[in-house]
Amino acid sequence: MRWKRPILLTILLIFTLAGCTAGETETAVPTPPTIEPTQPATATAVPPTAITLSTNTPAPTPTATQEATMTPTPEPTFTELFAIEDAPNSLKDPYGIAVDSQDNLYVLDAGKNRLLKFDSASNLLQTWDTKGSGEGEFNSLGFGDIAIDGNDNLFVVDNGNFRIQKFDSAGQFITQWGSEGLRNGQFQRAIGIAIDAAGNVYVSDDGRPEIQIFDNDGNFLRKFGSRGTGDGQFQHPTGIAVDADGNVYVSDYENKRVQKFDAEGNFLLSWSMAVNSTGTPEGIAIDAHGRLYITDYDRSRVEIFTPDGVFITSWEGGENGRFARPVAIAFDSEGNVYVSNQSGNNVRKFAPPPLP
Repeated sequence: MRWKRPILLTILLIFTLAGCTAGETETAVPTPPTIEPTQPATATAVPPTAITLSTNTPAPTPTATQEATMTPTPEPTFTELFAIEDAPNSLKDPYGIAVDSQDNLYVLDAGKNRLLKFDSASNLLQTWDTKGSGEGEFNSLGFGDIAIDGNDNLFVVDNGNFRIQKFDSAGQFITQWGSEGLRNGQFQRAIGIAIDAAGNVYVSDDGRPEIQIFDNDGNFLRKFGSRGTGDGQFQHPTGIAVDADGNVYVSDYENKRVQKFDAEGNFLLSWSMAVNSTGTPEGIAIDAHGRLYITDYDRSRVEIFTPDGVFITSWEGGENGRFARPVAIAFDSEGNVYVSNQSGNNVRKFAPPPLP
């Protein structure tokens, strides 16, 4: 039987309406309403509120196999007392500094191959200002540290002459030792020097990256370290210090870390600079409370740590401006702090900082 066209259209219309009715029984998804802006379109966006991180989070103690991650604390107030820069004829690349028992300050003015002695008020007392290789003459090559023992004897790294010179408290030459080479008692590029409680002399040398130890008269005793990046190894050892327990601290400019050894030279632990792990430690000094002051040469600041490498604070200068490549630190009997700034061509003195 053939359907007529009007009847067929009617049937299709019925099925279509039935399908629409069935669809109405399903849950309909509502169309989200249009949300009008609460501000005019031209309003300036408000930036998110800045979050202030707490600076009181305790820093973990570094281990021998892990670099310390340390949280900076607010910089305490460092009151500047004076700066030495024009005594005489201005300083040039001052490096090593040391203070004797009478609070006299010695400065190795490396850029001018001379040694200067000042009193605690910055008055110039004495100079050794002849470049050469004779007794009491220097060829410092622009760097070199100095140290003073318990008898106020002065030891000077005279690296251009590959030697250590020793003077008494009156500045009179006593002895010297060293020559160019790689054998025991010889030097390539001696830089740092420190003296322990027994009067033994420790010398760092980045030309032969190891630490040599001598008695007070310059007789070779022993050495430790080798070239490399592992524990107890060095690439560019510079600053060196010995604490009251005989522990030895060595900064390694190229490996960007500080290492701690016991009195026999056995590796104990290491850590990097706290504020930025790529910092370049140069000089080290230990205050009367056992805290380590370490200069960050490239970033022109000083960082202070406990003997176990726990970060205390960072220090970038005083009222007269930032440090300029600080290289060495010394303390007097009252806890005042001296910092030599190689690029700043000055030595600055600060009152004892209010540290815990």
